[in-house]
Amino acid sequence: MLEDTQPRTVQKIVNCYLSAIQAAANSLGEACPEVGGPYRSRLNQLRARLAFDPTPEALEESCGTVENELRDYAAKASSFLGQARSKQKSTIFALDDIIQCLARKQEFYLDRLRQFALQMEATAYPCDPDYLTEIVALQVAGLRSCVEGLARETDALLGRTRSVLSALEQGIREVEITDTLTGLINQRELERLIEIRKASGQQVVLLEFHLTGDVVDEVAQEVASRLSLQFRHQDYLCRWSDADFRVLFAGTPETALARAEQIVPWVAGRYLLDNGESAQIGVEVQLIGNRCPVAAG
Repeated sequence: MLEDTQPRTVQKIVNCYLSAIQAAANSLGEACPEVGGPYRSRLNQLRARLAFDPTPEALEESCGTVENELRDYAAKASSFLGQARSKQKSTIFALDDIIQCLARKQEFYLDRLRQFALQMEATAYPCDPDYLTEIVALQVAGLRSCVEGLARETDALLGRTRSVLSALEQGIREVEITDTLTGLINQRELERLIEIRKASGQQVVLLEFHLTGDVVDEVAQEVASRLSLQFRHQDYLCRWSDADFRVLFAGTPETALARAEQIVPWVAGRYLLDNGESAQIGVEVQLIGNRCPVAAG
């Protein structure tokens, strides 16, 4: 009886462990999407590999991998949130300064309008039509100058506001590591990882999948999903541009090319879109620095 229950117990333990990895992956992606997307993708890749081959050695190795991913995520998320908070505080101070400036400008022009109103009330308007027209014209010119000055000041302050908000948006984008459409790492993060690998003396093996055809957002998302299923968690997948995906491969160039040859047929082909139409997508693969003759579609 014990011999019968032991395998089932082990399987339950493995299933619980895999569920915990999936829950952690989803939590990382949702808690801080600007950072967590790639970690969710890599942990789900790890979970898929373990589900396919849950050997004791693979499970033991995965514990260290999960720990490293969580630690790295914590550091990245903390850095991102810290920088984002700093930029937001700077933006709040800048906006507060603009608001105070706007309030001062409005008070200045309102005071001028009050003075015009008092002058108009105190003016003894002549009966001579020509003289009356001249006085009214002077008053109109003064009012118009006041209104136009207020409009110019307001436009200038609105321009400053847009610049401040644009700088905030750009600043936050610069510390994001996630491509918002696909959840893969973005170009800036891949460049950083490449530099780290170069600095440590490791070989940089970089595959590029160039898509041809109508690469709409739905297609890009599906391509990201298919590539994630075909690579390992230690391979870094990046949406490099609208039609290009790059993979920082953990292995030799020969192995990368062989893997690419296997993967291309899974990526190329017809994609069914939500609107009922379809897109025919071709794929060309380049090992950066060397042209690779792997293509399909």
